Amino acid sequence: MAVSRTAASITFAALCTAVWAPALVFAPGYADRVMMRVLLGCAAVASVAVTTALAGRLSRVGALLGGLLALVGVVVALAAWRPGQVPGAVPGAADALLHTGARILTTTPPAPTTVDTVTLPLAGTWLAGAAAALALRAGRPLLALLPPVVLLTGAVVLAGPDGAPGYLAVTVLVAAGATLLGAFTAAESGDGRETRAVLRAIGVAVLLAGLAAFAGPPVLAEWSRRPPDPRPAAKPPVTRDEAVNPLSYLPGWGARPLDPLLTVRTARPVELRWVTLSEFTGETWLPEQGYSPAGEMLPPPVPAPPRPTSQRATLTVANLPGPWLPAVGNPRRIEGVPVSYDPESGTLVARDGRSVGHRYAVTGDVPGWRPTDAARALVPTDPAFDRYRELPPGAPSRIGEVAAVVAGTDSPYRQAVRLAEYLRRDYVLDARGRGGHGYANLAAFLVMPGEGRRGSGTADQFASAFAVLARAAGLPSRVAVGFGQGGTDGPDGRQVRTGDALAWGEVYFDGVGWVPFDVIPGTRTASGSGAAPEGAAPTPAPGSAAPQRPEGARPAAPAAPAEKDTPDPDDSGTWVGLTVAALVVLLATPLVAVPALRRRRTRRRLHQGTPADRILGAWAELLDGLRLAGRPVPVAHTAKDVAIGHPSLEWLAVQVNAVGFGHAGDVESVQATAAVDLAYGYVRTLRRSRSRLRRLLWWLDPRPLFW
Repeated sequence: MAVSRTAASITFAALCTAVWAPALVFAPGYADRVMMRVLLGCAAVASVAVTTALAGRLSRVGALLGGLLALVGVVVALAAWRPGQVPGAVPGAADALLHTGARILTTTPPAPTTVDTVTLPLAGTWLAGAAAALALRAGRPLLALLPPVVLLTGAVVLAGPDGAPGYLAVTVLVAAGATLLGAFTAAESGDGRETRAVLRAIGVAVLLAGLAAFAGPPVLAEWSRRPPDPRPAAKPPVTRDEAVNPLSYLPGWGARPLDPLLTVRTARPVELRWVTLSEFTGETWLPEQGYSPAGEMLPPPVPAPPRPTSQRATLTVANLPGPWLPAVGNPRRIEGVPVSYDPESGTLVARDGRSVGHRYAVTGDVPGWRPTDAARALVPTDPAFDRYRELPPGAPSRIGEVAAVVAGTDSPYRQAVRLAEYLRRDYVLDARGRGGHGYANLAAFLVMPGEGRRGSGTADQFASAFAVLARAAGLPSRVAVGFGQGGTDGPDGRQVRTGDALAWGEVYFDGVGWVPFDVIPGTRTASGSGAAPEGAAPTPAPGSAAPQRPEGARPAAPAAPAEKDTPDPDDSGTWVGLTVAALVVLLATPLVAVPALRRRRTRRRLHQGTPADRILGAWAELLDGLRLAGRPVPVAHTAKDVAIGHPSLEWLAVQVNAVGFGHAGDVESVQATAAVDLAYGYVRTLRRSRSRLRRLLWWLDPRPLFW
């Protein structure tokens, strides 16, 4: 009964593998993919083993309930090892069992591997394994594969339309299912010949599964169907506080520039993003509507910024209002404080509702933008960006007039550059002004080009004016607030004070992302380029032609000359290197690929398959050799006709006819080896009969690959 025991072991392993296959779809949605695969793999093995053991002593219902008790114990242990939002092993496990689905749907992916987010896939894997084990024990192997299939479907739905494709999971499930069916049949039969036949069937099934893994992606690439996304139906637990507007603090901070706010420790000085404000009410700017809980790992921005460099900073917040946490560039990882996150704005908030007193480390990608990155970009036409173009009713006529005159009808990037230059050139910063960035304040703040006077205002007015004018010109825009690099070094890092607070405007360009513009006079850059804060994102350099103006209007001060779209020296060198590399690859491919492919086919013909296959492969190699040597064989010739006049080929022709028209199963390995040796020797003789140049080019000829 050794065969039956071996088949039973294979059946157990195949069932565990089938139950584990959906983990390949679950895992990409988590920050620690390897841990998720291991956890769900352990759950698959434990559920099948525990349920099988209990089913031998209890009824099916008793075995299932006993397994559920074991699952509860696993969740309690997980809550002690990887606690979630509720502290304590038992309370945390109870909270996770009740709210794990909602926590997954309202958590910013990639989700942290805590008990809150792991319990749902863990419980699903355990239940699928238990149900499959009971079905298999009842002698229904096909029914045992249904729970893993249902679990895989749920995993695809939970991953949503942006999840990783499940080709590999399907392949593993198909291969495991085929192995399960074959091994179960062998275990039931206990017959040796039946076992060999089943194992051959398993090999074919595994081969087909492997082919599906490679053929599935190109075949389904253009399939328009996508799984539904359940996340919009779940409401994030953290919402905004409309009573607090971070932009309103800037005028008061400008009047008291020495009050400490936070300390920053970094390898090199870097500017910080604090809050992004996207909704304009006509009176003020508001942050995003809600933030989803997030783990240490944060999703990358879409589209990805160009040439990013990773920067890490350790921050200690001493006196900042609200729950918002400053971050470096596009934050990718945060440690030391539970946070919620809004991927669209890149804003972090402390989950306890306040930022004061928190010490945390944040790692972000600081883009390395160049002026040409957005020079030819267009604004998006997606209706999702309409909210960034909306201006509430009641806009003063001056806003539309200034936007029309200054922005003109140039490309979207040039329009944004002109608006930024207009504010930086024709205005002065009044650090002790009263502030205010609503419609009424902007109407008093804005100066029509050609009026002959310079306007003045606070930092919040400049950022708000830029974003409102950009929307009036049809550009999707928003306002961002952050902090400069700070001043004096202290024991905990550089001191960031109220005078280091910044505000800037951002415009979205299709395929580029949110491009910030520094709009406040008295630039922070030595070149006067008007670059946006380093940690904010891109750094567009303005420069444009003089703004359009109505007839009779007094000319405004000349704008900076338009920056020519000349290639960057580094870009030129890069393109030259890429061109040379492409030429080298183009020339080297035939020298490497053709001989490799031909030798691979020769090995497959002469050394793989049955003895009959090898004899036919030897004959095919011989025909290719004759054709390469300039002696093509007419299509109507038989093997015997080809061998006429070539005594050494007569024996091979007899073997070919015997295989083709006789009993191929009677051919022995010795005959196949002799045919292979004959073909090798004859083709070698044909090659030596050619000139030296043709001998060198023999293996570089790609035509045999298409014969």
